[in-house]
Amino acid sequence: MSRFSPSLPVFRLSLLYLPVLLLIISLCGCAAQLNSSTNRYYLVNNNKKRESSLGFSIKPPSGSGWLEKLNNDSLYYLKQTRTQEYSMYTKATEVHLADAYLEAGKFMQFVKKSKDLSIDSGDYRNISTTYSSDTELSPLCVRYYQRYEDHGNKTLKPDEFIKIRKNGLMCMHPETLSDGVDMFYVESYLQSKASGHPSYREEGESFLSSLKFHPAVNKRG
Repeated sequence: MSRFSPSLPVFRLSLLYLPVLLLIISLCGCAAQLNSSTNRYYLVNNNKKRESSLGFSIKPPSGSGWLEKLNNDSLYYLKQTRTQEYSMYTKATEVHLADAYLEAGKFMQFVKKSKDLSIDSGDYRNISTTYSSDTELSPLCVRYYQRYEDHGNKTLKPDEFIKIRKNGLMCMHPETLSDGVDMFYVESYLQSKASGHPSYREEGESFLSSLKFHPAVNKRG
């Protein structure tokens, strides 16, 4: 059972947004299930913090038009846009570490391994990823930036592909280092429209900067 406790109002997709939203889901690969009563997106109607009993809280991204979904130990936000050539979503997932990784160097290795993209199929190309320690919130906290091309979407024209920008933060609780959160936002856009697509990066950054730690209610072990 998820430890997140968001407030999710009932939301019904309008005919205006449904075709665009379906394409957004195709672009971002965020696996929304619009017809499931137990796994659906809802309209965000407040900016209150969403708390985890593991001892952290986050807030929805700033701006309007965001949808929210709670799925097990992960919380998703999907941006509604009026364009079919750009998508954005965010995700926060609880992380649990073995004792072997509770040291800065080992933790950095863990983050890098968890973010590796498989290049065996040839779908992911021109991958660029950078990592940096960010100890303002916790001694175990890593910021990462990832850029790559996704050539695996078979619904696109043969010479078309999707460009991906992924910015994230993995931080462990400063008091209980074995528990923490991995949170990121992803922007996806068609290569042919790279020069004219919108960007809601500031809203994604507001999601990352909303992370706060507090004493945990439930500790593992």
